[in-house]
Amino acid sequence: MTDTLVWRRPAEPVTNDPLYAAVRLAEELRNLEMPADIHHGVGIALVSVWIDLVVWTNGASYHWWSGNTSARRRRLYAYSPVNDPLTTARRVAVRYADLRDGHPLSEVVEETQCVLPDDRRPVDLRGRRLTSPVWPE
Repeated sequence: MTDTLVWRRPAEPVTNDPLYAAVRLAEELRNLEMPADIHHGVGIALVSVWIDLVVWTNGASYHWWSGNTSARRRRLYAYSPVNDPLTTARRVAVRYADLRDGHPLSEVVEETQCVLPDDRRPVDLRGRRLTSPVWPE
């Protein structure tokens, strides 16, 4: 009998880990040049993106407010499984663009964020990159 070389994929982290799911989503959001901030606790993790846009996960699925309400004026939430963070990030990006139109940054916040390094600077999804202000000498 001859030896055969078997290639195995590295073991995935423990499934149903909310922090791991949040980190995967935050990476995909950053690839789309969207800001993302992670907060985690026992059994849940949150990815904060914008005003009224927080994605939460229990490690099995992602949930966020879709922007719609029911006839009883209750918020309707969007759902996505954690095994596809790229599709989730794209869906969140659509909601993010809608919210950016309704809640633009104030001039003071924009000026403050313009002095951040490029990897931390927010990008307007309409194609306009926020530029650094010209400071008087």
